[in-house]
Amino acid sequence: MNRVVPRNVLATILVLLLSGAAFAQRQPNIVFLVGDDHGYPYYGFMGDENVVTPSMDALATGGVTFSHAHVTASYCRPSLRTMITGLHPIQYVLRENLIVERRRQEDANYASLSDRQRGLWEQVEKAAAMREFDTLPRLLGEAGYVSWQGGKWWENTYLNGHFTEGMSEGWDMSAYGGNTFFQELMGAEGNELVRETMEPVFDFIDRNREQPFFIWFAPSLPHVPFDAPYTYRKYYQDMDISESAKLYYSNLTWWDDGVGRLLDHIESHGLMDDTLFVYISDNGWEQDAHVVYKVDENATIADDLLLGNGGPLGKNGLYDQSFRSPLIFYWKDRIGRSFNTSSLVSSMDIVPTILDLAGVEIPAGLPGYSLLPLIDGRSMPERTYLVGYTDNRRSTTTPMGERTEGYYVRTHRWQFLWYADTDEMVLYDVTVDRRAEHNLVAEYPDLVAEFQALIEGWKQDMGVSGPIAIYE
Repeated sequence: MNRVVPRNVLATILVLLLSGAAFAQRQPNIVFLVGDDHGYPYYGFMGDENVVTPSMDALATGGVTFSHAHVTASYCRPSLRTMITGLHPIQYVLRENLIVERRRQEDANYASLSDRQRGLWEQVEKAAAMREFDTLPRLLGEAGYVSWQGGKWWENTYLNGHFTEGMSEGWDMSAYGGNTFFQELMGAEGNELVRETMEPVFDFIDRNREQPFFIWFAPSLPHVPFDAPYTYRKYYQDMDISESAKLYYSNLTWWDDGVGRLLDHIESHGLMDDTLFVYISDNGWEQDAHVVYKVDENATIADDLLLGNGGPLGKNGLYDQSFRSPLIFYWKDRIGRSFNTSSLVSSMDIVPTILDLAGVEIPAGLPGYSLLPLIDGRSMPERTYLVGYTDNRRSTTTPMGERTEGYYVRTHRWQFLWYADTDEMVLYDVTVDRRAEHNLVAEYPDLVAEFQALIEGWKQDMGVSGPIAIYE
């Protein structure tokens, strides 16, 4: 005897089946790959004919690549803070200042500290302020994730970022004031990732295969020192390119090999289908194949600043190449393949996009937005311009740069630079003049005025009227 099932019962069954399937679907593992000083042109998938980057090329080919992403600073610490919190460096520092000032008032011993002790106190407390921020590891942890940190990490211990585990266990404060303390600041033991070992991240994966995990994979590569072993130098030793290009490109391939080894390890455990990979570089770099920066074979990064920081369009600059990086999302068979050359996206979009892909609620108040519609091939309101800020400009005397107040506006066609403290301005057409060889400020005064107005509006939205020190 056939029975007719009422429509409302059928609907209920369908909902239960769909919700059960969704419940059974595992949250993705998330591997956040952060390049260190990797200029946007220098990947095979971006069209470079010299560099050897097969692992990055594979991720870009198999995933969604945004070729016009911008980070929020042209040097590392403030840029990385955006990637872990989703906040612009100005927003981060304004809040950090309040936290540190509160702790200063609460510390009964602060007034009696010597100048050196106060310097130590400031370093430690500024890093510890991150404990009061919603970081990716914290937000994902509340959704059942375990997390691991390795590589570049300026915030003292991984615990400050709410990671479950990590390589950067804390600074050796006895080195404070000495030449070796900078290595401590950059991540201490975390700097050994890829350069010396992959075992910590492999061990973390081995122990956490059955639950969703988040990995911060940020080895100090291709960052100086340019000391890649022959394994990677061999690809370039006989190329007709400059010696400084050979040094930099060898480190690029060293980075790429680290990514490849990580991919292989995850695949060996059958986890590729369950893992989302996200890639971006922390800031730009300039080292074209035939440009010579290392003129003296005995030059070091301390006495040859073009060797140590790359060309003037890159790190610590205010140009498109200073801030631009490809942004990749790869999730095997879950994300389609596309190469987006038109959307202006920001590293501020990474946190909300990762949370969206993981099914985790996105906190209110973040300046970026989820790119999931673009990843899925849907339409969404998009930016017509980006505004950027720097408190740092390149110097001829110190690799760390000099303090400044600089802004830029990037549209699909134009890059406008304005150092407000010196009133220096540059306007160039990025579509035909990548190297900014033609300053068009005088030819387009109306555009200059329009871009300056956009900057003033952005400053008002950020709640600032002048320079903000994001360098620490």
